[in-house]
Amino acid sequence: MTPLNNMQALAIINLLLASLLAFCQIAIAEEITEDHTHHVNLVELEDADCAQKDGKLVALMNSDAETTFEVWVDRWFMNVQTADHTKHVLPPGHAPVPLGCSSTRAGDQHWTLYSIKAIDRQADMQNHLRIQ
Repeated sequence: MTPLNNMQALAIINLLLASLLAFCQIAIAEEITEDHTHHVNLVELEDADCAQKDGKLVALMNSDAETTFEVWVDRWFMNVQTADHTKHVLPPGHAPVPLGCSSTRAGDQHWTLYSIKAIDRQADMQNHLRIQ
């Protein structure tokens, strides 16, 4: 077997990097395409403080009876995306998680779901206990 020259080694490295990139894109696509949007919703609730500003309380709700979801949410203020990118863990059977009022004194705001992932809450708790 003859040793590789620099061009051959570079070609092999490029091929390996391209393969790794393709694998990562497939893994990300599988996570994103797993559809949980019918279980996690943004809901508007009646709230006295928000009503004073002519708005509703926007909250995250998990309607699945058995699954815990990790949800990332983006906030928009006056139709401009803000730096607020927050993570919420939504266990089944819990009350909706309030995000804020749809209307503020300075202007309207809304939230969008960035990602939703089903998580194994038991394994997550065991990992948390191990870290402490």
